[in-house]
Amino acid sequence: MEPGDLRPAGSLPGRVADRPGAVRVARLLLVVLLVEVVAFFVSTLPGVRSSPGFDPLFDGWLQGAGYVTAAAVAVVRPLSSPVERRITGWLAAAVAARALGFVLFLAVVRRRVPPPYPSIADAAWLSMYVLMLAGIVELARLRSRRLSVTLILDGAVGALAAASVAVTLLYGTIRSIAQPGTPAVELAVNLAYPVLDLMLLVVFIATLLGYKWRPPAAAWVLAAGVTGFAVIDGIFVYQASAGTFRPGTVLSSASLAVMAVIVTAVWLPRPRRNGSREPLPDVLLPGFFALVCLGLLVFATQREVPVLGVALAGAGVLVALARTGLSFRAVRLIAEHRREARTDELTGLANRRAFNERLERSLDRRPADGRLALLVLDLDDFKAVNDSLGHHYGDELLRLAAPRLQQAVRGEDMVARIGGDEFGVLLADADGPLAARVAERLRAGFRRPYRLGSRSLVIAPSIGIALVPDDGREPVELLQHADLAMYEAKATRSGHAFFSRQLHPAGRMRLETTERLRAAIQGGEMVVHFQPQISLRTGAVTGVEALARWRHPEHGIVLPARFLQQVESGGLMPLLTAVVLEQAIRQAVAWHAAGQRLTMAVNLSVTNLLDPHFPDQVVGLLAGSGLPPRTLELELTEDLFMADPARARTAIARLLEAGVSLVVDDYGTGFSSLGYLRDLRDIQGLKLDRSFVTNMDTDGRAHAIVESTINLARALGMNVVAEGVETASVRDRLTALGCDLAQGYLFGLPLPADELDLGAAHGISRPAS
Repeated sequence: MEPGDLRPAGSLPGRVADRPGAVRVARLLLVVLLVEVVAFFVSTLPGVRSSPGFDPLFDGWLQGAGYVTAAAVAVVRPLSSPVERRITGWLAAAVAARALGFVLFLAVVRRRVPPPYPSIADAAWLSMYVLMLAGIVELARLRSRRLSVTLILDGAVGALAAASVAVTLLYGTIRSIAQPGTPAVELAVNLAYPVLDLMLLVVFIATLLGYKWRPPAAAWVLAAGVTGFAVIDGIFVYQASAGTFRPGTVLSSASLAVMAVIVTAVWLPRPRRNGSREPLPDVLLPGFFALVCLGLLVFATQREVPVLGVALAGAGVLVALARTGLSFRAVRLIAEHRREARTDELTGLANRRAFNERLERSLDRRPADGRLALLVLDLDDFKAVNDSLGHHYGDELLRLAAPRLQQAVRGEDMVARIGGDEFGVLLADADGPLAARVAERLRAGFRRPYRLGSRSLVIAPSIGIALVPDDGREPVELLQHADLAMYEAKATRSGHAFFSRQLHPAGRMRLETTERLRAAIQGGEMVVHFQPQISLRTGAVTGVEALARWRHPEHGIVLPARFLQQVESGGLMPLLTAVVLEQAIRQAVAWHAAGQRLTMAVNLSVTNLLDPHFPDQVVGLLAGSGLPPRTLELELTEDLFMADPARARTAIARLLEAGVSLVVDDYGTGFSSLGYLRDLRDIQGLKLDRSFVTNMDTDGRAHAIVESTINLARALGMNVVAEGVETASVRDRLTALGCDLAQGYLFGLPLPADELDLGAAHGISRPAS
């Protein structure tokens, strides 16, 4: 096959999903938790508690078991998926702290007579609020990738205002209803619960405002849980201060039910992070909280207010003043940031504007004999990463790639993200050899797999290089030339390529729009040429390979390496494949009718096997033509299997069931061929890549690889096709090794069907016996 003949290079794994085992465990635990909540509620009913034989210890451990189950449900969530793990991790830690408090209370505190208060259980319970606050802050970060100082100060003002009001209003009440001689530490703990509840609610309200009251469903459910805790803790504090609190009541069952609501929120879906811009600070709500703090200080001059309330209100006023001083500066900086941004938010690298400015400065300040190198790097098959794994993991891949790029260059060089998956590198004082070494270092950084969720992915870049002053002295010209070289590297799979003047025609072809290509495919400009496959035993033509060509009205016949990449990226590959298959099958039918029983080989793209309708499309074309199915040979590469193994195997099974022949193409160039040969037992043949065949008469290692592959295929009952045969010497060596078929310029160029000489006999030189 020819490079780029109906498939792009590269490979990628299947779609990442939550771990099925963890999801099943969570569902089971949620059912158990529901049963425990109902059972505990029933046990708190007065008629049940007063019934003969009721054991209060069982009732307490039932409540503790419910909290432990809730903690287990919450903890499984961050372990099952990397998506928003910080949010679910903090919330899981909060639920676990609540459970730990009950375990400590039941196992240690309750056994002491009288039970101490406050105790280590209270420490665990109070820590829940701090951990939950951290989870709410992470939820707020979904709205903005980073929290600005003003937004942090807004939250602090609201929290301090809420705390100061709570202390002022509740301290006197708690102290008045408390038993005489109640220690100050007990009063402080009683006060801490409602104060922390109120602070948590205020921060949550600020988060909801950040979402313009349209947060994800999980936030609403979590808000319901936090509100429920605030109400329950208020009743608890009142009862505890008055000495009327009793464990195992309906209030306790309500607390466990609220915890079940919170762990449900942990499992609800959240939207992808929106880091496109930082929201403008809102001045209304923090202004209101600042007035509350100031009003409380004024009130303290007329009435007695707890010292802690005054201190909290004073701190709130100071924070509000600092926030006010930053507000105008924040607004101005945000406006300037939007207008003058120089950093790519996703990767942290310089963006296209910064790169262009640096390039212009470097060219302006370059000495007369100074040299620069401009590299444009593009990730092969990045679109397929987004399609298969999702855009979230595509973004994560770009974030992980950025530091590896920076590590490959010197301190004075610049790396920038200049497009979706395109990066620019500017090398100071660099000539061609240095640029080539840097390109190799950049590619070497991608050889280590990237960890995306539960999958490891290896992806390779293609790099184009333009040199100053050889390839241009203007920024636009240099970027265009580096871009052309990059597409040349991508088309030839060479890794990196230097710009040359011969690339201009290719550049003009690449600039054809997707709609122009669509019109060319639908308008009959895409044609098929055929290259013969020769039997090395008889010299007869036994089959042909169908190769796509663009019969361009201005540029003549255009090879697929010049347009297939854009066909693939534009989503036109299914349309092009259908056209090639129709022409190939129609021509095969004509040859069969003329008595020439030739096989017809057609290359497939990754897109074809991932299309669930493709096998039926092939079956329908064969059925309508009357052509024997085994006449059609579909050539597969390892890329097709690695893109989505499950879907690929389903498509292959359907094609084999229909009787279509399948051949492994470019054999030997990948990493997993032997594994596929073991698993896919119905593959009819192997096609040796031209990189091994063309020079096997002068390269001993290539000869050894070809010989071993032929022996392997013979042992597996497969045929071998050697492509890239250009000399009689290579043909003779293949014949001596027992190769079945050969294809290459020695036997004929790809030509239209009416120009192909299928009756030509190709002399085969046999070694002396």
